[in-house]
Amino acid sequence: MAPEQEVQVIVRQVEEMLASDSSRVEEIASLLGSIHPADQAELFCRLTPPQREAFLALLNAEGLARLLQHLPEEEVEALVARMPRETLARVLDHMDSDEAAYIIRYLPPADAARVLANMRTAADVAPILQHAEDTAGGLMTRGYVALHPDMTVQEAIAYLRLHQPFAQEGYYLYVLDGANRLQGVVNLRQLIVAAPSTTISQLMTRDVISVPPETDQEEVARLIQRYRLRALPVVDEKGVLLGIITADDVLDVVTEEATEDLYRLAGVGVEERALSPLRESLKRRVPHLVVNLLTAFVSALTVSAFEGTVAKAAALAVFMPVIAGHGGNTGTQAATVMVRSLALGDATPRDTLRIVSKEIAFGLLHGVLAGALAAALAFGLYQNPWLAAVVFGAMVGNVVVAGVVGSLIPLGLQALKIDPALASSIWLTTFTDVMGFLMLLGAGTLLVDRLT
Repeated sequence: MAPEQEVQVIVRQVEEMLASDSSRVEEIASLLGSIHPADQAELFCRLTPPQREAFLALLNAEGLARLLQHLPEEEVEALVARMPRETLARVLDHMDSDEAAYIIRYLPPADAARVLANMRTAADVAPILQHAEDTAGGLMTRGYVALHPDMTVQEAIAYLRLHQPFAQEGYYLYVLDGANRLQGVVNLRQLIVAAPSTTISQLMTRDVISVPPETDQEEVARLIQRYRLRALPVVDEKGVLLGIITADDVLDVVTEEATEDLYRLAGVGVEERALSPLRESLKRRVPHLVVNLLTAFVSALTVSAFEGTVAKAAALAVFMPVIAGHGGNTGTQAATVMVRSLALGDATPRDTLRIVSKEIAFGLLHGVLAGALAAALAFGLYQNPWLAAVVFGAMVGNVVVAGVVGSLIPLGLQALKIDPALASSIWLTTFTDVMGFLMLLGAGTLLVDRLT
């Protein structure tokens, strides 16, 4: 049996035992201890409230800490809200400082202060809480290994063996002076293979990539990805090492930022989940949909201005959704690519001219193809070359405009220091609908005698 299948068998066994006979405490606890905390979290989410209480009673403070690290956000919030504050303090003492700070942020200020007052590791957690959650300071952990530049390799290894410092990321050893200013970095491989008499200052890399604590988490993720770092140090304006951000923390950031961009492009609340309560979904989705309805009225008013033309050449109405829909799809593609490129640092507002030139070229080439297909359909249905020409011109024009606007909106928003993902399809498709109708019905009005 595959390891994953074995885990699922154990999960089902524990679930059945909790449901039928929760008095078999030792056996259940033994089974729980044999599976990873991530699998424990999956099991916890499947249990009924009474079974959850029995489950939690089997875990000590360290076990609860590991469970919290793998539960979904909404489950963490619910569990932390009803956990006694003294118990929560003991649990958070078993977590890395950045993860403990993340959970404390869920609490009201008075409760947060009470929990910190009861934590042994409060001195490591409190500095993180001074920074915004989505910044380098809010992501960092205080768990790092520090060496002095005057140490020899032999002394450094002896220090590590003697003190056995707890560190979340032990691959990098940070070299600090007497004022805790970052001087360089040494990795474990360098330390192990170097001659014992070599000093750390001779061995260390001096050009260390670091960030100030106010750096946005998206920029942190980009730097770690670009330079293939295992950890990124956070320093203040004096160069004092405040903490480090590890690669596993950045994985969470990348997922969070990608989800946020996706939701914003779709106009959905970034906190919503498939199983969110109905009231929550109504609160997050309805405002966006109402705005969508209002913008649709703009498109309707545009069409109403050409009511006479449509009455005389009803064939134009057949191609209105074709022109508007294809322009909207083209613009959404361009906006999605641009938002992603801006997030990865592949494009900046300085590249506007190149991007617009490319989108114009793409729009002309693709527009000719799409326009030719639409014009062929128009001619096939009505045998009217003038109608085919109007459809062809409107399709080419709207595809070009859609691509340019779809790329310019995110660029403009970033230049204004606004999240480019706010260039959601609701505004873009409204624009392409209106422009498509204006081009199709405007040209149709000029040539209406040829179309009837």
